[in-house]
Amino acid sequence: MNAGKRYKVYQSETGVSYRYFFDCQRRVVRPEGQGAGTDFIFVVSPDQRVPFVLRIFVADRALAAWREHRGRELDSQEQYVAAKMRLFRGFDEQDRLSENWLDLVVDETNVEELLEPLDLA
Repeated sequence: MNAGKRYKVYQSETGVSYRYFFDCQRRVVRPEGQGAGTDFIFVVSPDQRVPFVLRIFVADRALAAWREHRGRELDSQEQYVAAKMRLFRGFDEQDRLSENWLDLVVDETNVEELLEPLDLA
């Protein structure tokens, strides 16, 4: 399942130590009313338990909000970074990520906040 993939480690504020790796990304339309966007798919293992798939949804409307506010597109690398920042926030805020795997979203309400620490112009 993870042939050629290298796990990274993240120690969360909840006390859980996560091992994770990025697997792939896919264009999707989320049926939960979230619309079109890209799922960034990570394989996650909390505290050496059985790994599970976690999808971070970067909504097209987040990209539109960024473009409107910043006057430029988020490139593909920056979209990945936004997804990874949302992943880390999920690690820090939730201790049952395997049950809330559709809740991790980058949208117009949080894209600026997630990328603010990186000082992207």
